[in-house]
Amino acid sequence: MYHLIYIGDIMIFIGLFAFIGFVVVGLNMYDDYNLQKIENYINKEKCEKYIYSKGSYKALCEDRLLKISNSFSIDIKKDKIEYNYKDIYSIEKEKKNILINDKNKISFSKVEELEKFYIQLEEKLNKQD
Repeated sequence: MYHLIYIGDIMIFIGLFAFIGFVVVGLNMYDDYNLQKIENYINKEKCEKYIYSKGSYKALCEDRLLKISNSFSIDIKKDKIEYNYKDIYSIEKEKKNILINDKNKISFSKVEELEKFYIQLEEKLNKQD
């Protein structure tokens, strides 16, 4: 009888572990769907260059900078922020952020990502002049 309880406990542990694994895999698949939905929108808007960093996409489009945050449920109309190039009068690097017009932050997780995006943004702004 002692062995049956022991085997039952192991079965409960295995079942719990399998359930947790199923939830993790399901959430990962859902997140991948969200990221694909955002990338499809960016491509539809004909944005040339984009990067995913710190939970959001930053994209350089023809006439605007686009930032779309990734969240559990995606509503692109609510989750996007647009900065028209003609309305940007200053950009500045601050740690791992780009400050737009001295108040709006675009955050990056790596300095290399920031540097590359900053240069591309500068080029876009210079073309607008």
